[in-house]
Amino acid sequence: MIHTYPILIKETNLDVYGHVNNSTYLTLFEEARWDLITKQGYGLEQIKKSGIGPIILEVHIKYYKELLLRDEIIIETSAISYEKKIGKLLQKMVRDEEVCCEALFVMGLFDLKNRKLINPTPEWLQVIGYDI
Repeated sequence: MIHTYPILIKETNLDVYGHVNNSTYLTLFEEARWDLITKQGYGLEQIKKSGIGPIILEVHIKYYKELLLRDEIIIETSAISYEKKIGKLLQKMVRDEEVCCEALFVMGLFDLKNRKLINPTPEWLQVIGYDI
């Protein structure tokens, strides 16, 4: 499954060079991840209720093309692997079918009460679209 999330680059996303600031890419990627899990029924309310939610452990990001004011982009999100407690999500920012940025997020499922990573539940794997 590839989740798509459209975004318009706004003035607040830019830095003094007139393009998207590097830290803003991470914010936009996070926005797309929240959209994915919320639309799949695992948003903030479910996380509070279950006491289990996603956590980012690492990120590897590559910038290929500048994103500029009023660029219309699509963020594509897909789960590419899950081994034991560790999963990997690939996210891409695409403008007119050209990948401008991609990031590989290493993540896990976090037990908020016991403050530790846990094995992914079948529900969680379904939410992120990972077929086992």
